[in-house]
Amino acid sequence: MASNASIESLTDSLKRKSLTPQRKHHKLLKDGSEVWSQEVEKIFVDGLHKYWESPWATYSRGRSRWRNQFLVEHLKKHGIDRSKKQVASHIQVLRNMWRGEPEFHLVAGGEELFQENGLLASPQS
Repeated sequence: MASNASIESLTDSLKRKSLTPQRKHHKLLKDGSEVWSQEVEKIFVDGLHKYWESPWATYSRGRSRWRNQFLVEHLKKHGIDRSKKQVASHIQVLRNMWRGEPEFHLVAGGEELFQENGLLASPQS
């Protein structure tokens, strides 16, 4: 389990660097602002951390059941309106971008975490 110091160090490094440096396209809202600006992204990632620290953090069939709704509500507390579908789509983008990165555990499904840590064999194709 990670210590508070290592979590704080990771959080500080996330604040300093772009959370999504690989992203080439940024979707825009009708008002011309980015759907997932750096500011909104930081609040989103903060919500992911808070979700995993909450009693709602569970896996069911390899999926985190309440995560998307938790994040919708977390964003709303900060005055940001996003649908569960937008949140789910964004998690999928982050899952692909963060594979192999320290942040991956925040968006990975249960089975993916087991594979990432060598506890489950990768599916054969």
